[in-house]
Amino acid sequence: MDQNLTLTAITLTLTVFLFWRSILLRKKTTVQEKLICDQTETLAELKSKLENHLQTEDREEQFTKSLQQAEVTTELQKTRSSFVHQPNAKRPPERYGYARSMLQSGMANEDISAALGISGCELAQLHSLSSLRK
Repeated sequence: MDQNLTLTAITLTLTVFLFWRSILLRKKTTVQEKLICDQTETLAELKSKLENHLQTEDREEQFTKSLQQAEVTTELQKTRSSFVHQPNAKRPPERYGYARSMLQSGMANEDISAALGISGCELAQLHSLSSLRK
């Protein structure tokens, strides 16, 4: 009879211990789930902020490129108007600076040649000299 009582006491003790352990594990799991939810929300907010920042940078970059192209166009128009009034005038060295700016902005060589009235060979030489300068 003592053995049955001892065995029952051990079983009862183990059952209480397992029940207590399961309660602790459930609490720990609940806390970890809350942390995961909080971090997921934080990551979503950071992702949204990053996307907004990248869009802003893209708009600023596009605006800067447009502004540079507008400045080059304005300067080219000034230069063209001065050629209309001075038909025998030589090409100013400014054209080479415009060519470099246009090359850096990513314009095609044919478009630059047509806009500035210079040959493709001359433009290639300007590009080579410009890259050596860096």
